[in-house]
Amino acid sequence: MTSTDIAVVAGFAALVICATAVPISLAAQQAADSIPVAHPAHIDKTFFTRRDAILTGAAIVGTIAVERFDLKISRWTQKPEVQGNPSRHHVVKSLTLLNETPFTFGAVAVYGIGRLTGSSTTADVGLHMTEALVLTTGFGQAIRGALGRARPSSSNGNPLTFRYGRGFTDFEYRSFPSLHAATAFAASAAAVEEIRLRDPGAVKWAAPLLYGAASIPGFTRLYLNKHWASDVVAGSFLGALMGVKTVRYAHSHRRTRLDRWLLGASVAAAPGGGAEVTVNVVP
Repeated sequence: MTSTDIAVVAGFAALVICATAVPISLAAQQAADSIPVAHPAHIDKTFFTRRDAILTGAAIVGTIAVERFDLKISRWTQKPEVQGNPSRHHVVKSLTLLNETPFTFGAVAVYGIGRLTGSSTTADVGLHMTEALVLTTGFGQAIRGALGRARPSSSNGNPLTFRYGRGFTDFEYRSFPSLHAATAFAASAAAVEEIRLRDPGAVKWAAPLLYGAASIPGFTRLYLNKHWASDVVAGSFLGALMGVKTVRYAHSHRRTRLDRWLLGASVAAAPGGGAEVTVNVVP
């Protein structure tokens, strides 16, 4: 399998994960006979709340606790019996291509499919997942750029090697948090919330499936010695928080101007070939 083939497979896998919420949401919409999607039971006035601050504090404490085992976990993942043969290494290296790029493209593709087919539900799911991924990537890049934590492969065995600000210019100092874990959990959390709002009964099987899939990219980074365990824990929390908050806020507040523009635009095939975009401006 060539690198191009691997990239295509990774992109397709990301598209599948991003699109998981769509058939459930469509089925729920049809079953509800066009009844609007349910709003969250509790409506927060702001995007971030005091409860989010408490959860973030708990996540920070948990991350610090995991950091105490970073070196031990890193050494275990690099043992010959864990690394296995070249075939195993190749498979894991292929899976690590599931990162912020294919996830974002996958979410945008879901949105585009919704616009092309005239499915407002599909477009809605795709747009909110894209928003969650953009927020996650933005926050993640800012944090790891500022902290400049060294990756295990460049730390000389010291998990607490930080070069503040160096992460903005040096890939080897962008370890904390793991964007692979963050974007995977952002996509999965957004999908789960979209399902929860439309068909709560499906969450009991959709959530374990999606969150289980979201854990794979983080494990690949541990295996490849590119992240510490605490990086993965922090990234997973960041992504899950952004995914949940983005969807809940979007469905409990008036649409932003950007949402109204994007969800009000229709895309159709043009008579002479190509695509034709029509925008319905909603005040």
